[in-house]
Amino acid sequence: MRVMRVMAVAAALFFILFLRGGGLAYAFSPGPGNPVADPGAGGRGFTIMGAYDGSYLYYEEKDTAGDILDRDYGYLNGLDIEARFESGILWTRLTADYSWSHGATYDGAVCGDGGLCTPAKFSTPERFDLYEGDLGFKLLNVEAGTLAPYVGIGRRVWWRGEDVSPDYIEKYSWYFAAIGLNYVCRIERWTAGADVAVDIPFNMRMTTNEAGNWDETNFKLRSNPAVVVQLPITYDIYERYVNADRVFVFLTPYYQHWAIGASDLVNVTKNGVTVAGSPYYEPDSTTNIYGARIGVGVNF
Repeated sequence: MRVMRVMAVAAALFFILFLRGGGLAYAFSPGPGNPVADPGAGGRGFTIMGAYDGSYLYYEEKDTAGDILDRDYGYLNGLDIEARFESGILWTRLTADYSWSHGATYDGAVCGDGGLCTPAKFSTPERFDLYEGDLGFKLLNVEAGTLAPYVGIGRRVWWRGEDVSPDYIEKYSWYFAAIGLNYVCRIERWTAGADVAVDIPFNMRMTTNEAGNWDETNFKLRSNPAVVVQLPITYDIYERYVNADRVFVFLTPYYQHWAIGASDLVNVTKNGVTVAGSPYYEPDSTTNIYGARIGVGVNF
């Protein structure tokens, strides 16, 4: 339901801006203001951006009754790199984001041999890697605003609990398809925008040996749509008017919501022998990340 509301808002924004801008016919019309003559609010050419990424993680797993089994929470530090190319009608983006923490909190239970679980709370490291490539088409591209629906493909990997005692090491990984809408509005040296995407994960799995208590085991996870919202703001600190080269600083608050569906039951072994309490499953879980990126970019 939350995903449907986000998509409805994005669709409404699209049609309002599309109609106000004169639609696709205007975008291709000749004369002043067309996407060939003007770079538009989003710019033209290549853009390279680098940023510090600070965020807060809140993750929880729930059993079939909806009760919380365990939680991971805490602040993350990160680095974000982005490269774009824009023409009058094309919009492309490649991003790589790395976030980590050595001081997040795990609050749940630890299970040992025989399936015996005891309550536990301790500091734990976290690491997230995310890669994404997007391709969009500018339906509106004028000095006041640029609107580009886009599609993309990406990969997300999360290492959870590595190098901590007990070293349970869970690796969550999947690919995803993105469907999004990017809007940028320019006012002199400033731009402000909104980027809303629905990500559809596939080939989802969690791999673990449960702190050496199991042989390495793969749990195939069920896919649920994710929502990613970004609100970028930029300010030009230098512009060469002849070639329209720009150097700018930016701030991008963002929010990510990922939902993982429970896996099927899996028979777990140790040295080839089925362990007590097997079969096991990976429960339903949600991940919410609230963050902001601050950095510098060059458009040339």
